[in-house]
Amino acid sequence: MHLPVKQSEMQSRRDSKKIMLSWTLGCVIFLLLLWGAAFAKIDADRKRLIDSAGIEVAARAKTYAEQVLRTVQQIDQLSRVIKYEWERNPSSLNLEEQYRKGVYQTAVYPAAINAQGVAMTGTRNLPKGTYMGDLDFFKLNKNNPDAGLVISYPTPGRGGFSGKTIIRFSRRFEKPDGTFDGVVLIAIEPNFITSFQDDSLLGADDFISVRFLSGPVMASKVGRSDFSKNQVYYQETPHFDSHAGLKNEPGYLFFDGVPRIVGWEKLEGYPLVSLAAISEKNVLASYSSTAASYLFLAAVISILLILAAFKSARIQIQEALRRMHIDQVQSTFRLAVDGAREGFYMIRPTYQADGALDQLLIEDCNERAAEMAGIPRHDLIGACGTTLNDGKNKASDRVFFTRVLAEGFNEDEFHVPQGSTHAAGWYQRRAVRSGTGIAVTIRDVSDAKQQAQNLAVMARTDALTGLPNRHWLNDNLPALLEKSHKEGKRIALLYIDLDNFKDINDSLGHKAGDDVLRAVSRSLQSAVRAGDHLARLGGDEFTVIIENLQNNADAGKIGQQLIDTIGSSIAIPPWGSFAFKASVGISIFPSDGEDVDTLLQSADIAMYVAKSEGKAQFRFYDFKFAQKIRERISTERALIQAIRQDEFVVYYQPRADAVSGRLCSMEALVRWHHPERGLLSPLEFIPVAEQSNLIIPLGEAVIEKVCFQIAQWRAAGLPVKPVSINVSALQLKDDRLRHFLASCMQRHEINPALIAIELTESSMVQENGVAPDELRQLRAMGIELQIDDFGTGYSSLSTLQSLDIDVVKIDQSFTRKLGQDQQSNALCEAIISIGRALDIVVVAEGVETLHQLHILQKMGCAEIQGYLIARPLPAEKIAVLLKGAQFFEPLKKI
Repeated sequence: MHLPVKQSEMQSRRDSKKIMLSWTLGCVIFLLLLWGAAFAKIDADRKRLIDSAGIEVAARAKTYAEQVLRTVQQIDQLSRVIKYEWERNPSSLNLEEQYRKGVYQTAVYPAAINAQGVAMTGTRNLPKGTYMGDLDFFKLNKNNPDAGLVISYPTPGRGGFSGKTIIRFSRRFEKPDGTFDGVVLIAIEPNFITSFQDDSLLGADDFISVRFLSGPVMASKVGRSDFSKNQVYYQETPHFDSHAGLKNEPGYLFFDGVPRIVGWEKLEGYPLVSLAAISEKNVLASYSSTAASYLFLAAVISILLILAAFKSARIQIQEALRRMHIDQVQSTFRLAVDGAREGFYMIRPTYQADGALDQLLIEDCNERAAEMAGIPRHDLIGACGTTLNDGKNKASDRVFFTRVLAEGFNEDEFHVPQGSTHAAGWYQRRAVRSGTGIAVTIRDVSDAKQQAQNLAVMARTDALTGLPNRHWLNDNLPALLEKSHKEGKRIALLYIDLDNFKDINDSLGHKAGDDVLRAVSRSLQSAVRAGDHLARLGGDEFTVIIENLQNNADAGKIGQQLIDTIGSSIAIPPWGSFAFKASVGISIFPSDGEDVDTLLQSADIAMYVAKSEGKAQFRFYDFKFAQKIRERISTERALIQAIRQDEFVVYYQPRADAVSGRLCSMEALVRWHHPERGLLSPLEFIPVAEQSNLIIPLGEAVIEKVCFQIAQWRAAGLPVKPVSINVSALQLKDDRLRHFLASCMQRHEINPALIAIELTESSMVQENGVAPDELRQLRAMGIELQIDDFGTGYSSLSTLQSLDIDVVKIDQSFTRKLGQDQQSNALCEAIISIGRALDIVVVAEGVETLHQLHILQKMGCAEIQGYLIARPLPAEKIAVLLKGAQFFEPLKKI
């Protein structure tokens, strides 16, 4: 029996559905088994790698604990040996000698500290005399007889360890009666604890560390990771309940969020625990690639099965969908093309009999293309393709389309001026070969062009003044230089900088500063010539470019005119009228530079010279000035290094009583022990130090050395004399000097009567001179105030009286002329008389002959200083003089 055709078709469809359902179900079951097996294998591999890594990290923690334990035990034993030697005979203990002979490892630095907290013997980094009494380890040993070996947290070091973090091991010294007698200190740097760990064993984000059981890290080493950006350690103190163990720690416990396997081992007999950590990412690195392979293979098989399952269904509906899709695409394309903001049209090329391109005909276009061309769409179809480019450049259009036919793509931009049938503006045209035809789009880019031009103008214009800026200068000056080079002409570049402009911002505020800059720019614009170029570089710096310079003198005249213009009264509402000063540096092309950077640098150097020589003037660039600046910069860099490496020594020049001839005080004079040039006098580096503000750290180093030396002389039982320390006016701008002096004197137990501050007279009367309040507070501390080079600075008598000055020193330029110049005699005698009247000690500097001494004795001068007495001497020679030096026979009654 045969089924009807319709029933047969229905049966076939049912059979097809059953087959599709069976195929689909089989594929689903197979996929579930496949993916289950893949994930089971991945989990097994992961567990195996984690277990293996746990064994490795536990072994690493144990090995590292043993290494650290041996190191701590050696340090402990060393502390016991030194304790034994000290308690047996403190005076015989000489750690310096033992260190030089290699008794200790180079990374271990022992020291013996007496009961007062002062290092009595120590190594290079813990020198004798270093004070430790205020530190916690010293106090703990002093107050706890049963402390044993004290291991301190890593803290900043002192002495040779200044600026470094160190770990201190210490043990208490005791006298025979059991009372506290000091501390043995053994210092190491944290990296010594980790130095025996092989770096190659640590992967990225791995670490080893030693921690105190109480929490803080003692020492650590991190594998190859960006440790400068991310900390890898615990965010909070971990707890270790057992002697040794292993944990899989989640990432949130660490600063960097990386999960790790952590093993630990406590150190027997010490409050320390060693840790070793391996990043799970490193452990599972190979696992990740293997897992990815499993997943990829499963995914490929799954995709193939899914594709096979749906292939027949796709074939059945493909034809119907294709027709429906074509209809939808055509409808949508026409809707999109007609409503687009871009012009679109199709070009059909025609050819001559010989194969040459004949015409380019428009086969179709959208309404936007017709609107741009200014021609109705029905008239545009069939017309020549050059119509859409206003038809005015047919030759270039043929070249454009010929390239499209040859290469498959081309694009360009063209401009349509006002008055054309085509809409005026800038247009972007793109063409693509499509079969035998060409598809073309045209976009109006006029707004984008205008915006780009506006941005270019803004980028090259100073927002505050409206002048061209540095970008304009860098863009345009090279072309001007090249043009002048070809024509054999010169160009002058004037670098203008307002003098003391910072005072405007500081006193009136930045808004007033901006108003000033705008007013000055307007004045400069009115002063420059029509062919010159004015620009603002930034801040209060301007440049003027002078083309076709006839001679250098003309540039100088223009520079002076600009200075005069700025110096005239300028009204700046609501601030009032101001007359400013400006310094101008001038460089000439090509003699002073052949490129923008060199010319600017040369003009800047010339401007700097103009400022240093009094401001409100112009200077031309001179190579000698540049050389001096380079030398100053070189000296400044060397000074920074010298201060860091403590290359300075202090010499002391004695002062003697003018009547008895006995030593009464000294002046501290710093010398630079240059590693290449030897001992340098202050004249070679003090001016640079003052200009660069390095005088502040240098001055503090001198104060520290003087206080330390006074303490040394006192400890040696010598009768110490007062020492005067030269201080720059810059050091008295705030209270830093006063606090530093107080700290040094307290630390070294120095009587303020043994310290004097010595200032030059000129520093007290200059524009930014010393702060009187600071001097008065120093005087209130018991520190003497002395004025050096008196007679050269023109200070007033009221200044001497109001500041309660103790000593004035007659400048040596007057002392040298005693007995030769009556005016110098009169001036010295007047200063001595003023000193007696105001109860001020008068010291004559630069005394070199007995004749000068006798004149000063007759005038009643109190003290003298100079080569007749002694040159500046090192501290060890001063120690001899302190025992009772007398430089000349006492003055007999005259």
